[in-house]
Amino acid sequence: MSRTSRSVPMSPPIRKSRTPLIAWGAVGLVVLIIVALVVIKIVGGKGPTQSSHQAVLPAPSQLVKEITTVPPSVFDTVGTGIPSQFVGTTPIVIAGQPPLRLQGKSPSVLYYGAEYCPFCAAERWSIAVALARFGTWSGLQTTASGLLDGDYSTITFSKARFTSPYVHFASIEACTNVVNPNVAGCSGYTHLQNPTKEEQAVLAKYASSSFVPGNTQGVAFPYVDVDNKVLYSGSTYQPGILTGLTQAEIGSSLSDASNPLTQAIVGTANYLTASICAGTGNMPSNVCSSKGVRAAAQALRSIPPSG
Repeated sequence: MSRTSRSVPMSPPIRKSRTPLIAWGAVGLVVLIIVALVVIKIVGGKGPTQSSHQAVLPAPSQLVKEITTVPPSVFDTVGTGIPSQFVGTTPIVIAGQPPLRLQGKSPSVLYYGAEYCPFCAAERWSIAVALARFGTWSGLQTTASGLLDGDYSTITFSKARFTSPYVHFASIEACTNVVNPNVAGCSGYTHLQNPTKEEQAVLAKYASSSFVPGNTQGVAFPYVDVDNKVLYSGSTYQPGILTGLTQAEIGSSLSDASNPLTQAIVGTANYLTASICAGTGNMPSNVCSSKGVRAAAQALRSIPPSG
């Protein structure tokens, strides 16, 4: 799916020169101009205002493999066992709504987030792991949440493509992790992608307070609509569990069901998988009938419907 992208030139902060005062005003002006140009190059490029993980880069093949081949035994062992100290927001179950149909495809999953967002940094790992059970990823990239927003290692869906015979996935990464105080709507970061009119209509209805209790100030990042059956507003586990870890360390942990991080990522992935299975007619059967997914489906049925 093509996305509308734009970059907005930045206005860097004025920095005071630390050189001694120069008697010749003209020479001093030249020095200040040179310093200003250097500052613009650093701030406007991929310097200190971006995540310390540098630019968005293609995800290494080993990381993609680890994300997409989590052992079935890990899903079943973890079930819904997100460590209590890292539990985040509860999924929102809604009833009586038509299936989500985007680009003429149903069932659909809609993700709306931003690269700087620390809660998106957490939830993306689980979304990628869950969807890999239904199809194939390409174009995944690595990045991190904003330098002042946790700097958590993550992946991004900004150029990712997901193909599946079971479910359609649409994603919007609204903002980058590059600071830009002149852009409205991105909490001081640079704008990246816009939802389509079709996606805007879904967000306007299903991300409203009618379905997301207490949501009166627009869409909260991240927001995931699974076939108008289960909504995820905010991260299902707290992103602080990612502190200090690299993408390689996170990926390599996904085969260890005893690791609290794996329990958070995979537990959330089981919830997402069960939500998707509700729209696919429980296909593929080997995934939807698995122990971990059945546990998540049972947990979702215990949540009172919203809306």
